[in-house]
Amino acid sequence: MKSSVNYLSQTAGATACMILLSACGGGQSDSASEAPAVMLATTQLSDQPAADASYNAAATALYVATTGADSNPGTSAKPFKTIARAAQAATPGTVVHVAPGTYEGGFRTSTSGTPTARIRYVSDTKWAAKIVPPATSANAVAWDNRGSYVDIDGFDVDGSGHKAGTRWAVGLYTAGSFGTVTNSHVHHIGQGACASGGGIGADSYYKGTGNDVLANVVHDIGAAGCKTMSGVFVNSADSDVKNNLIYAVSQAAVLLWHDAARAAVSHNTIFAAHTGIVVGGGDPYVSNGVNDYSRVANNIVVDTQYGVVEQGNVGSNNTYTNNLMHQQSAYPYMLLKGVAVATIAAAPQFVNYVRTGGGDYQLQATSPAIDKGLAGDATATDLNGKARPAGAGPDLGAYEFNGATPSPTPTPAPQPVPDAAPATANNLYVATTGSDSNSGAQGSPLRTIARASALAKPNTTVHVAPGTYAGGFKTTTSGTASGRIYYYSTVKWGAKIVPPASSSNNIAWDNRGNYVDIIGFEVDGSKLQGGTVWRSGLYTGGSYDVIRGNRVHHIANTLACNGSGASAIGVDSYYKGIKGDVINNFVHDIGPAGCKYIQGIYVSTSGSVVGNVVYRVSEAAIHLWHDATNVIIANNTVAASGTGIVVGAGDFYNRTAPNDYTHVVNNIVYDNRYGITEQGSTGTHNTYRNNLVYQNSIYNISLKNGLQATGTVSADPQFVGYTRSGTPDLHLRASSPAKGKGTTDYAPKTDIEGKPVTAPVTIGAYQ
Repeated sequence: MKSSVNYLSQTAGATACMILLSACGGGQSDSASEAPAVMLATTQLSDQPAADASYNAAATALYVATTGADSNPGTSAKPFKTIARAAQAATPGTVVHVAPGTYEGGFRTSTSGTPTARIRYVSDTKWAAKIVPPATSANAVAWDNRGSYVDIDGFDVDGSGHKAGTRWAVGLYTAGSFGTVTNSHVHHIGQGACASGGGIGADSYYKGTGNDVLANVVHDIGAAGCKTMSGVFVNSADSDVKNNLIYAVSQAAVLLWHDAARAAVSHNTIFAAHTGIVVGGGDPYVSNGVNDYSRVANNIVVDTQYGVVEQGNVGSNNTYTNNLMHQQSAYPYMLLKGVAVATIAAAPQFVNYVRTGGGDYQLQATSPAIDKGLAGDATATDLNGKARPAGAGPDLGAYEFNGATPSPTPTPAPQPVPDAAPATANNLYVATTGSDSNSGAQGSPLRTIARASALAKPNTTVHVAPGTYAGGFKTTTSGTASGRIYYYSTVKWGAKIVPPASSSNNIAWDNRGNYVDIIGFEVDGSKLQGGTVWRSGLYTGGSYDVIRGNRVHHIANTLACNGSGASAIGVDSYYKGIKGDVINNFVHDIGPAGCKYIQGIYVSTSGSVVGNVVYRVSEAAIHLWHDATNVIIANNTVAASGTGIVVGAGDFYNRTAPNDYTHVVNNIVYDNRYGITEQGSTGTHNTYRNNLVYQNSIYNISLKNGLQATGTVSADPQFVGYTRSGTPDLHLRASSPAKGKGTTDYAPKTDIEGKPVTAPVTIGAYQ
């Protein structure tokens, strides 16, 4: 597989694309004469069995189940174990029925059907046959199909659970001809280092043509900022990309390249990608590399940097008509030769737009997309299988409005992009399948984080595998300034800290070590089973500690409001700790309603509180007290709490000086009772700059010592999907008054999603 790179860049006064031309397709080389620049794999797939000449070639149905065996005949009563084995046994006209269950990916299917006898691989229950990474991955493609006249229908391809070996760069890949990928769910592909590939690929490298990608849900493709990953990439001519829901893609949601020509891209709903649709050609495998007579119609493209773009070698007969383009931060169209007509430039009015997934992307009754499609570009049904059109004409996008909101196609909430595993000289491993009598090596994991802490030494990473772990433990080992100790959840929020059967401690994780990082855990106090209620989620009493990228929620919700303090994340000076950093965490649903003693993020040292999202906290979302001083509070988004941000000092432990030289910049403080306030002992050198403070019911800002806030934005932040009671989406709309109104002073290098923070800086946790 060669790597396909399409860069869109802008210079002052420039409207043209800068293009780095290479390839994006292919899989393993079938002969020494084929030499793609970047190979997806170089070894024979280990789970592809030898051909079985004794198998009855007349069979028209084969069966695969997790309870089967590849030595079976593949009947309903005696199914195969793997899809690769079924492909060996299949003949033209065969339907391969795959039962619900989890199947290891990284396999190849090569058998072809014929024009009148296709081969179909069908998940018998939609999305219930799940393709996941094996224990050690040797291949960069989850499912590599080389057969022609092949249909792949209804599978879930989930790359989020990478364990070891090669990360998947492609989910479903077809390199034959006249194949289809339909009704599938492909997600979390290419989530590690920047790779080349995409969620679904139809390639011409092996002379494939006429492949269709229809009615799929594709999301969370590519690492943040990666320019070489696409949601759907099509390199073969005469191919269709229709009725797909595509979002959260690092580069193009749909990319046409190499030998693509005469492609039809219609009725897709696309959002939260760098670019919506790229129509291009170049680096041809089997043609002259000119993309001509392609058609882009009846699509919805929302909340992208670029909308529809022509790149590379394109002809003058491509057409762009009846698309809805909205919230492009750069350009809705950048066409080299084509002309866009009948564009609708208005909000599509989704039922519930959530930028990160999990919303409802069907249309409301008042949507301007209803009945605005061209009949000649319409599909017979929509993504939900509903007949199209339901009204006077087809609706734009993947969903047809039929007078009532139908049950949506499921779109599971995506996992955030994880932080990279820290590289250290020493490594320990923890898993729910481990034992504390083990060594802690990768093949002999420990059972508890507390045991790993006892074995850790400076310059150690503790890798904690996904699973549920009983909280109420303490970690005490310290790192050093040059050899920190990292506790790292190998899948972000996959390692979950929950209350034990009978809780005897009031802190989920009590860290007393110095030079310690806690990265990527979920702490969920919602299901107390018995014993002591947790007062704190993540607490550190050491010095130079970092709490980063965690999700802490439902802490102290049932606690009696009796004057005793509590918090989701606490950085404390009681044990003489100094300097703690709280970075890029999600904190929500903390404390019983109205209790003024329970905080979201509570800091009593120096340090920083940067890039966090905090909402529904009974008192302050962010609270500085006790010995707090010299704290940077920057680029946080806080909402729906008693108070947004409290800067203060008092009830001192180890010092008596006021909280001074604290800087509060670039924060969104919205819909709280109080906004930003100074309390207790504060100095004259604190600064409050470039914060958006709005709709706080008592006051927005109250400072002491004659201090004045500057650069304040007093306007609705225009969140993508705000709710006080549900799960809000606190990303910003393109028209938000927070865009570009921040200061570079104290701004972080990246936002909560790992995107670069560059001038002009956007206020809040999301850039």
